[in-house]
Amino acid sequence: MMRETLTPEELFLRIQKKAEEDERVRAAALDGSRASRDALHDRYSDFDVVLFVRDSREFTRDTGWIEDYGEVLIAQFPDDWHDHPYDYEGKEPFHCLVQYADGNRIDFTIRDVSRGAEEHNREPRRVLLDKDGYDWMKPMETDEAFFIRRPEKKEYLDCVNEFRWLSLYVAKGLCRDQFGYARFHLSEGMGGMFFRMLDWRIGLSHDFRVSTGSHGKYLNRYLSEEEMARVRSAFPDGETAHMWEGMEVMYEYFEELAEAVAAGLGFPYDKTEAERVRKFWEKRREEAEKSVPAGR
Repeated sequence: MMRETLTPEELFLRIQKKAEEDERVRAAALDGSRASRDALHDRYSDFDVVLFVRDSREFTRDTGWIEDYGEVLIAQFPDDWHDHPYDYEGKEPFHCLVQYADGNRIDFTIRDVSRGAEEHNREPRRVLLDKDGYDWMKPMETDEAFFIRRPEKKEYLDCVNEFRWLSLYVAKGLCRDQFGYARFHLSEGMGGMFFRMLDWRIGLSHDFRVSTGSHGKYLNRYLSEEEMARVRSAFPDGETAHMWEGMEVMYEYFEELAEAVAAGLGFPYDKTEAERVRKFWEKRREEAEKSVPAGR
């Protein structure tokens, strides 16, 4: 039987009410995007709820309490994984990530109050209740923890080096028709460095006082439609020709960003190396395209 459907507002009231009524819960907080004024708030936004409890083992050994907030569609307990099982006799923080069937999602963190002073929260936090007046239970109104961080010179140079180096891996994979290998190094490898450099350029333009969000979810706040189109075109489908084109777009855009960041931060930029590496994989691309049988 389908359980009730709660609006986000109703769910928030239930979270507060449950925490107030449960004597085992001594304090509660709302973290993350819903505690931030600048974050996107819509029906897809999660509730990041931290419960500070008298004995965390009462919540970790039996997680049936998550059903008090709706019909559970699926839940995940990342602290109890095949390669790092959770110690249910201990009192380490415990995370319960819950997607409810009505569309709501709550990411619970269970913390034992005996270890509350060990927490060093830097994310936006809204204190929901504090029954015992803990001095470590404080709200956090700033988003500074999420701001793009100004890179050091070595970090910048390593990013540039890794991006160019991985372009050779992508080229090798495409020449060999090794889709998985090429896709990984293009999307995850080069792509990771690309988005890092894109963040730095955005940070530079805003005095490093902004955040593009987790995995760049707020990029479109800081990029024009044309810039977003360039970003999207750097991540093509699985066709070999399109992957070559995507790498070309990504490489060109990355080097523009790298040069601008270097100029803004006073770092060296090796344009000669950038051009030499590009010509190297372009030659391999030409050779590979000539060797493809007609009609393939």
